[in-house]
Amino acid sequence: MRNHPITFHIRFTEKEYERLCKYAEKSGLPKTTYIRHMINGNQPREKPPDEYWKFMQQIYDMGTSFDRLRNVARMQGWIQSASLEETEKAFNRLILQITDAIIMPEKVDVKETLERGRQVAEQDIWEDR
Repeated sequence: MRNHPITFHIRFTEKEYERLCKYAEKSGLPKTTYIRHMINGNQPREKPPDEYWKFMQQIYDMGTSFDRLRNVARMQGWIQSASLEETEKAFNRLILQITDAIIMPEKVDVKETLERGRQVAEQDIWEDR
């Protein structure tokens, strides 16, 4: 079952729809998801370059290797588990910080965004004449 059971039909001008398509494509999100982010006061970020995903895969692979080393070190009694756990937490925090900085939508001031939208709409009205 879908998480969004309510449908809503909306009409766009040609320019508005082109803008929506352009912004959604830049973010790598479907148009509906892009709109949901905006409604919730978030500005989706541009889709990161492909190199980002390769970089993150390397980081995740390092984390997996670290996890294996930690398990061996615990079994052998080489290192205190408290220091290993703290290092693992720091590593996981770093991954979350990178994700937040690159992927997660930014919170926006809704009033400021609405005002900017009004300004853009007014410009479009004058350009169409």
